[in-house]
Amino acid sequence: MAPKGKELFEDLKKIIFNLHKNGLGYMLISKRIHICVNTVAEVIQKYEATGWLTNKHRPGCPILTARNIRHIQRRVMDDMRRTASSLAQEVSSQTVRRSLNQCGLHGRIPRRKPLLTTRHNISILHSFAETYYKFRLISFDYQSNGVHILL
Repeated sequence: MAPKGKELFEDLKKIIFNLHKNGLGYMLISKRIHICVNTVAEVIQKYEATGWLTNKHRPGCPILTARNIRHIQRRVMDDMRRTASSLAQEVSSQTVRRSLNQCGLHGRIPRRKPLLTTRHNISILHSFAETYYKFRLISFDYQSNGVHILL
């Protein structure tokens, strides 16, 4: 069986059924509403078989409400490094990611800060002193943590 398209709105199904109840055929209803004849036939046949025009509720993961989305968004704004899997309690982590993306919060990995050794710190201090104060660093004493500057 081929996959079906999108479901019709319940209002449109009621219009189709009312037109059929007034005596119009499938072809006239499809031309008037601009819907395929087979779709009109399916709606009417389904009503005659079940007595319902509403769409069935399908099983699956629960859909997040607006309140749940705001709660997740608030928890993320408190701690930006929180993972989606730690936020997912009742729903999947993919659902959490999707709802955060819709709010404009996209997952980013923070850039690692480079490790600065004492040699790096000395070179940074040296270049800063030369450019801004016209000083020249002569030596750096590791024992006393003192910097000897030559004017």
